[in-house]
Amino acid sequence: MRVKLEPETAFVGKKFAYIFLGVIFSLNAITFIWFFYSLT
Repeated sequence: MRVKLEPETAFVGKKFAYIFLGVIFSLNAITFIWFFYSLT
């Protein structure tokens, strides 16, 4: 049971990591663009 469950949890973790990185990257991009526009 544990062997069967491990790949599934690893796949969910990788999926969650990609979503988490995507959210952080998009938030950083929005903040950088807002900061750049506020300077000009």
